[in-house]
Amino acid sequence: MMTRISSLFLAMLFSFSALTAQETLNWKKHKKLADKLFEATQYVDAAAHYEEAWQQQPKEMELIYKAGEAYYLIKDFKKAINALQHVQSENKRFPLVGLKYARSLKQDGQYEMAKEAFIYFINAYQGNDKTVISNIVANEIKGCEKGLTFAKNKVPATIQVKHLSENINSPSIEFAPIPYSDDLLYYSSTMKGNQAYLFRSQRKNGTWKKSVLAEGLPAFPNKHFANGSFAPDAKRFYFTLCDNGDGLNSKCEIYVLKREASKWSEPIRLRDYINIAEANTTTQPWVIHQNGQEILYFASDRVGGFGEMDIWYSTRNIASDDIDFTYPVNAGEKINTIGDEITPFYDLTNNTLYYSSNGKVTLGGWDVFQAKGALDQWEAAENLGTPINSSADEFYYVLKPSGKGGFLASNRLYGAEKISTQHEDIFEFGIAEKPNNLYALGQVMESETMSPISDVRISLYEMNGSSAKLLSSKKIAQSNYRFQILRDKKLRLVAEKIGYLKNVYDFDSYNANGTIDYTHIFSLNKKEVNQPVVTNNPLKTTQSAPDYTTASASIEENIVPTRSKESPVNRSPVKKRTPTATASASFSISTRKTPATPKETTVINTAGTHYKVQVVAVNYHDINHPRYNQVKHIGRIETERLPKIGVTRVLIGDLTDKQAAEKIKQQAIQYGFADAFVVKYTDGQRIGRVW
Repeated sequence: MMTRISSLFLAMLFSFSALTAQETLNWKKHKKLADKLFEATQYVDAAAHYEEAWQQQPKEMELIYKAGEAYYLIKDFKKAINALQHVQSENKRFPLVGLKYARSLKQDGQYEMAKEAFIYFINAYQGNDKTVISNIVANEIKGCEKGLTFAKNKVPATIQVKHLSENINSPSIEFAPIPYSDDLLYYSSTMKGNQAYLFRSQRKNGTWKKSVLAEGLPAFPNKHFANGSFAPDAKRFYFTLCDNGDGLNSKCEIYVLKREASKWSEPIRLRDYINIAEANTTTQPWVIHQNGQEILYFASDRVGGFGEMDIWYSTRNIASDDIDFTYPVNAGEKINTIGDEITPFYDLTNNTLYYSSNGKVTLGGWDVFQAKGALDQWEAAENLGTPINSSADEFYYVLKPSGKGGFLASNRLYGAEKISTQHEDIFEFGIAEKPNNLYALGQVMESETMSPISDVRISLYEMNGSSAKLLSSKKIAQSNYRFQILRDKKLRLVAEKIGYLKNVYDFDSYNANGTIDYTHIFSLNKKEVNQPVVTNNPLKTTQSAPDYTTASASIEENIVPTRSKESPVNRSPVKKRTPTATASASFSISTRKTPATPKETTVINTAGTHYKVQVVAVNYHDINHPRYNQVKHIGRIETERLPKIGVTRVLIGDLTDKQAAEKIKQQAIQYGFADAFVVKYTDGQRIGRVW
């Protein structure tokens, strides 16, 4: 019943080619093309064509089912949920579709809805294997309850899990970390043309350097080379070779390289009784030395196990130079289940086996478990819980040689660094820093005078997609505010006072270090006469900064008051000037001459790529206004006039480095320009906001 997998999770190695001309096809042609793509494991494109066909022919429910099936296979659980919800009760027509729908909800972290979906599914299920399926569903429901318990009873974590930088991770799949030392990491990746290779990265001064291909190894054309393990004496390197073929049925076998002087030998395939012909997958070797024996733990779907993939072991005499391992033995029922058990790692210091399973009670799909013992004698396996495990998949758990932390692979989301569950990345874990309290704090200022404002209501929200959950709201007697916040959250602060426009500040507490607090100074503009009433919905505000691309510049009308507070009260209307320069086909640029302030100029059309910091957009601009006093020394002030909507952009430029622009932006925020952001220009053309 379980999905067959290969050692590389090759079901993920699908084409992400762009779709073209879908609108010219009728639903039958979309279906025909989707069927071919699905057969060729091109699941991303197949799903898109199935969905397009279903939109044209919604009575053909098989189309949306196949789309959901494709999304499920590539672990795009949000899209799988959207598709499978239409057929979740059609289990007779589409076997176990209700189970897949519920699992998608679970892996998306929607535990409450997933629990209900599991119960709904099993109550309606009438298959001949209902007893087996009932046991599986019972475990899944327990996993949902465990996930809800962890979410409800949050305690300071003793372990911290961090996503490794782009020097190691890529939009492709990274997996199978091998820490040769605490600061030298080997791992497998498909970043080089959807074929797995072995890479290495060195950590220097606390930073992992850009990874490179491991040198001195044989070439394996048309093979995936991955899942390695060095023998403790470094004289042998065990690894997996998989066919570069169908992702769900790629044949995988274990090989070894022997160290000969300063070179590695040619690859030697382990004996037929280990790489048994009847098994599709024999993979993920991990070797240790104990009591004069070299013990090889590995995962395989060979006959004689408890489920699809099981953990097995084999031994040989260290004194022998041969590869004469004993016949493999199953690690036993305390380790293995009717599901899949994979990625074994054995720690000799604690005599503990770490591995991943989707057949036990898990928070997501695969969770990491630990069991004390050896060979086929084990204590009961224990789930490592959070933060090692999540609602996603976790595997390839391995400790550093020092025992101080380690690595794992996961497809979990991680702030803005990892926004998709469709691929695995490598994460590093270690002892969490002392769980000091973390705060969001700052001050509220009046934008015209930059003087403190009292009696302002500040509200703190936790953001989840398009919804907002109010965490705390208080009226501050003075201008200062402070909220205690949790780590790993998306948050929003809202400042409101009668007679002023509401202002918001979005931030997240991912990667929060030590006692560093989140400081933000609000700058509130007074409302004008006939100013529209601002909604109380924290998701809709006139003060949030949109994307100011040339295609959407008219949005700026929503954030600019009817008459800017920069203009004097008795100021007469200013006539529009004839544009003096053109930034693009859409916009003209002009500026008001201010001879006394030579730092101000129009946006300069510089060749190449440059960055500017937009600090504000106003109806009437006066560089002599006091609000600019503190930012004039940061850099050259430039203006960009949009005559069609009567708005002037005020920017600080011109910067060739994005990181430098980010620093300027933070300075501008500290000086009261709460909505400042970085903008990219190429050859004088405004490209848009840089996130």
